[in-house]
Amino acid sequence: MKPALIVHGGCGTPPAGEEPERMAACERAATIGWQVLRDGGSALDAVEAAVRQLEDEPVLNAGTGSYLQADGVARMDASIMSSDGRAGSVAQVPWLKNPISLSRYLLEQDAHVMLCGQEALQLALKLGHQTYVVATPAKVQYWLDHLDEASRKLDYAAMAHSWKQDNPRLGTVGCVAIDAAGKLAAGTSTGGTGQCFPGRIGDTPIIGAGTYCTPKVAVSMTGVGERIMVLLSAKRLCDLVDAGHTLNEAAEAVMQEVKKLNSFAGIIAIDAEGNLLVTKNTPFMGVAIRT
Repeated sequence: MKPALIVHGGCGTPPAGEEPERMAACERAATIGWQVLRDGGSALDAVEAAVRQLEDEPVLNAGTGSYLQADGVARMDASIMSSDGRAGSVAQVPWLKNPISLSRYLLEQDAHVMLCGQEALQLALKLGHQTYVVATPAKVQYWLDHLDEASRKLDYAAMAHSWKQDNPRLGTVGCVAIDAAGKLAAGTSTGGTGQCFPGRIGDTPIIGAGTYCTPKVAVSMTGVGERIMVLLSAKRLCDLVDAGHTLNEAAEAVMQEVKKLNSFAGIIAIDAEGNLLVTKNTPFMGVAIRT
């Protein structure tokens, strides 16, 4: 099997002129993941390495570049899964520079699949993972610019109304890979939706929603997490491939389901034959591919 890798840097509508910077960030991550595969590394190693780089890119919405929630704190989600059925994820973890690596640790332990909050952070600290003040000047400014009365009061009803009316939700990063042994892996990481109610969890850490991987296909998604979550879109795509549909057919079916909810999404996927897929229903999605 010839190795291959795809990374994405989130779908949506970025600020004018920011597209090249986002594409360059994806290219850097793809290069790092690709080097792992070229050196004979596993798909799992390549996915973790690529997503770590994406988390280190201030322009993207994960790790270092995470958006702040309404209370001014960045709480991050991430997940990773391999084609042998192992998975790990973390939800709403503050201060952690690379949440994808804590997710990888949980996958390797093969016991609990998901940890959240301060308890997950404490485990990461015991393991020696790097903490970081996740508050870039650009993301702090975004928080200040959107700090309306509803956010100040943490008025959930008013914030929910605003969320449904106008929120670009640009974010979430991910990677899918296949290695020389034909093993697949997928990983996704995010800072979530900017200015959201504290503690909000989207699709990214939910195995089967934003990330899923079987022996036949690996998927990472981005978009409106709440809609992807209720549809279990990543697993839905994998189930369709398992049932005999082509990768393109399966992705089209999933996108149609998302559209029926008047929502949007982006998908990257690789199947066991090495077929690659990138699709979106938004104006932009940062992507880089290596084969």
